[in-house]
Amino acid sequence: MKKALLTLVLCSFAFGLGFGFNNVAFSNVATSKIACVNVSKLLTVSKALQQAEADREKQTNDMLKWYDKASADIQKQQTEAGKKTLINKYEAQLTQKKKAIKDNYAKKVNSIDKQLDTVITQKAKAMGYDLVLRKDSVLFGGVDITDQILPLVK
Repeated sequence: MKKALLTLVLCSFAFGLGFGFNNVAFSNVATSKIACVNVSKLLTVSKALQQAEADREKQTNDMLKWYDKASADIQKQQTEAGKKTLINKYEAQLTQKKKAIKDNYAKKVNSIDKQLDTVITQKAKAMGYDLVLRKDSVLFGGVDITDQILPLVK
C-alpha cells in the first residue's frame, strides 16, 4: 500500500513538473515582427526595369526591320528552291534572334529581382522585421513598408 501511494505521489509530482515546464516554454514565445511589400509598385518605379524593357523594345524593332529585309530578299529569288533555302536560313536566324532577345531580357529581370530582394532584405532587417511577405499574398496583417523602400529602388 505504501509503495502504491509513493508511486502515485511521484507520478503526480513528475506530471506537475512536466506540465509546468511546458507552460513556461509556451509563455516565453517571442512575437515576430511581420512586414509586407508591394513588389509590383517597386517594379513600376525601377529605372533598371524600364531600361530593360526599352532595350527589349529596341531589339524587337531591329528584328522586325531585319525581318522585312529578309522577306524582301526571299521575294527577289526567282526559283522555288532558292526561296526555300532562304526561308530555312532566315527562319533559323529569326529563332536565334528571338531567343537572344528573350534570354537577354530574362537575365536583366533576374538581376533586377536579386537587387530588389537585397534592398528589401537590408531595409527590413534595419527596421527590425523578422519576416517580409509580398503584399499580394497577404490578406490581413503585417506592416506595409513599401513607401520606406521606394526611395532605395534604382
